[in-house]
Amino acid sequence: MPALTTAGAGAIAFWVGAVFPGPAGEFPYYAPLGAVVAMSTTVMGSVRKSVQSIISIWLGSAIALAIGAVLTPSPATVALVIAVGTIAGSSGWLDDKGHWVPTAALFVLIIGTDDPVAFVSAFGGLTLIGAAIGVVMTVLFPQLPLAPTERAIHDVRAEVVFQLRLLAHALQGDGPPTQTQWSECRAELEPAVQRMRAARQLVLDASRANRRLEHHRYRLDLQLEQAATLERVCFLVEELTQLLEEEERAGNDHVGLGPELRPHTAVALIALADLVRSGDGRTVDPGVKADTQDALAALVDRIHDVRAGESTEDELFTAGSVVTTIRRCMETPRPDSASPATCQGADRGPAI
Repeated sequence: MPALTTAGAGAIAFWVGAVFPGPAGEFPYYAPLGAVVAMSTTVMGSVRKSVQSIISIWLGSAIALAIGAVLTPSPATVALVIAVGTIAGSSGWLDDKGHWVPTAALFVLIIGTDDPVAFVSAFGGLTLIGAAIGVVMTVLFPQLPLAPTERAIHDVRAEVVFQLRLLAHALQGDGPPTQTQWSECRAELEPAVQRMRAARQLVLDASRANRRLEHHRYRLDLQLEQAATLERVCFLVEELTQLLEEEERAGNDHVGLGPELRPHTAVALIALADLVRSGDGRTVDPGVKADTQDALAALVDRIHDVRAGESTEDELFTAGSVVTTIRRCMETPRPDSASPATCQGADRGPAI
């Protein structure tokens, strides 16, 4: 769809340029150029890119006219135009459209030698018309990239589930994991979260002045809620991972959980992973939630048993922190439904 919209804008702009009266009609290809540079995923982005591109083109044209008025075209003149245009185009406000400043200056200096004023009028004018057509096409056929956001949410959820299962697997051994073993129990949470944030920001930008928004508002609101929820869960799981790495590690004088609590903690983490990946829409599967609550209750009961016997403060502190984190995660996730996915290194299960 974006490619068709851009192609349509370019075709319309070329037709307008071809029928444009006066000398400008001799350069119809500058109109589709303006249309292409104006196209964007978002309406506001299209307007911004159009303004930046046109300012860059007119600025470069002005530089070429000023230098061409006192110097004839030569290697030295070309070098001067490029240098001045590059410096002028480095303005932060122009963003990546600043490269049009030296480009436009070269066009005017070399191609528009015979009648630079007429060429600048055709070049700048047709590009402006093409950019306007591009903006109109973006308004008429706006994008609302909900699918990329859903994929990003799916990926983050899969990484959270994978991380929880890695932690559970590490706690199922005969003894506490070593530092090396813990280092292998790290899922790619942060990169996945960054991609989700970028996708969320993109769809938020695209929703502004977007006529399709009302039709998809519920889906967008649900995505924003899920993204915010997953960010919180990721933060909690990262804290839990760091706690276990530091406290339940081979070589410590006193480990955080010990053999009495490691198995029950592993079961609770697996149950939490199942909870995060289950459910649909704004609800959680009642059966999976009940299983998670039972696993957490079993862990709490075991902590009480250990507390009644001989236990260290490290065991009680770490175990209490694990219980608190699991409870906070249980209050947070609102999974959505999606198809199963498989990730490298372990069976990540159907991630939603």
